[in-house]
Amino acid sequence: MIKFEETEKRQYNIIRIEGEDRKIIVHLILSFSPITNKFFRLTEFIEDCSVKIGLEFDDWFCKFLTDYKDSNYNYSIVKNNLNSLIMYCDKYLELENINFAGYINKSKKSKNSIFFDDTDIKKIIQVSNYLKLYFIISQDSNMKLNSKFHKEVYNQLTKKMTSENIIYKLFKIVSSKTYEYNHTDRYMWEYIKTIYCKTTDMHIFSIFNFLMNNILVTCSTKSNPIPYLISVIDESIKWILKNIYKEAIIYSDSISTQDTYTVQGKDNLESYAFNDTIGKLLITSYNIIEEVAIDDIEKFKNTLNGLKEISLFANYITYPILSKVLDIPYRHFLTISVSNSYLLNILLFYYLPQEFKDKYSMIAKMLLYYNKEKPIIKTTYKIKNIQIFTKTLGTFLSFKNNMAAYDFYSNVIGKLSRNTYSNFLNNQEIINFPLAKLETNIIEFYNEYFNNSCDNLFNCIKEKIDKSL
Repeated sequence: MIKFEETEKRQYNIIRIEGEDRKIIVHLILSFSPITNKFFRLTEFIEDCSVKIGLEFDDWFCKFLTDYKDSNYNYSIVKNNLNSLIMYCDKYLELENINFAGYINKSKKSKNSIFFDDTDIKKIIQVSNYLKLYFIISQDSNMKLNSKFHKEVYNQLTKKMTSENIIYKLFKIVSSKTYEYNHTDRYMWEYIKTIYCKTTDMHIFSIFNFLMNNILVTCSTKSNPIPYLISVIDESIKWILKNIYKEAIIYSDSISTQDTYTVQGKDNLESYAFNDTIGKLLITSYNIIEEVAIDDIEKFKNTLNGLKEISLFANYITYPILSKVLDIPYRHFLTISVSNSYLLNILLFYYLPQEFKDKYSMIAKMLLYYNKEKPIIKTTYKIKNIQIFTKTLGTFLSFKNNMAAYDFYSNVIGKLSRNTYSNFLNNQEIINFPLAKLETNIIEFYNEYFNNSCDNLFNCIKEKIDKSL
């Protein structure tokens, strides 16, 4: 019989008991993680496997751990035992003889619902059980695999869920739940976005990764996992809303009259300097209005003062560029007023080198336009030109991640394209929005931006700004 004996906090002896004999197979020293808080789910499962399956399981499990330890934690031992691990977990579930159909209510199924049938639920529990056995190794400070091998094992053990699209269903639950909270508490999410420069989509990915890497393994073998996973998603979202802004204060300076969000304990003089720089840029932007061909200044001012929505192109083009050029954190731009967001667009258009205007003509052109409608919160748009995306993609936020970049770019393009725009020069509205051209420009520009390939552009703009300040 296999038993887990807690010796200290986050430390266990795995013991094999045969009659009067007690043998310590391995001593676990757990790494600190959310899983260790529910480690009893793992130990209870393995002890129950020992009871239900018996000597056959005990022999394999003890030999597996002993061989792995004696090999100085050779990855091949884990790899060669994965089929046996899956086999014993499946055998245990057969012995339990659970009626998975009893977990579902087909009357609640609708066209728009995310529905898990009995097969889906069984596969989730199977995968959770596989992870329970494997995580005995992965949670131990000495036995855990390096990142590369851990991913290989994890992907192998979760294959049942990926092949049936179950993981995508869980992702859709996280997404729909998060957007539901976003809709009911929009002000708070905008506040979070301003402080931490994290969009709702970023939080969706964080919660989903947390669910897959820390929560899936702790599902109970003998109950429906879906309500449990949904409760964790809800609690994760509430935790974000409750804790993410605890230490934040609002700091206002008198020069630019803009609110700057900063964090208590940070140097407010630095925030003051950032605001002072932005304030000087705004003054410069007024001085160059005529030079970008805006002739009727009074008409321009009336249009500018009547705008209600911050420039989308400021959020997605101007602020990222100025953030890098001036070395000012992006969040300091997010509190700028509506009219000033457009003034910075015009300023950037003036400073952009002709090479940029030729290469990204659609982006440059739109800096002289204003959006007339409230930006959409969510978009289902997906990039169409996959060839240009893959051809120009480098690194995204310092790591190679095709899907993260693809989803982020799609979200930006979708939001930019779903609005109505008019020109400051003549107030003419764009009738047929050139979406394909915008998509190509955004993809190529962002790939260069995140791959740090825009140094020459930034140096050119910085030189012009330094001369004007």
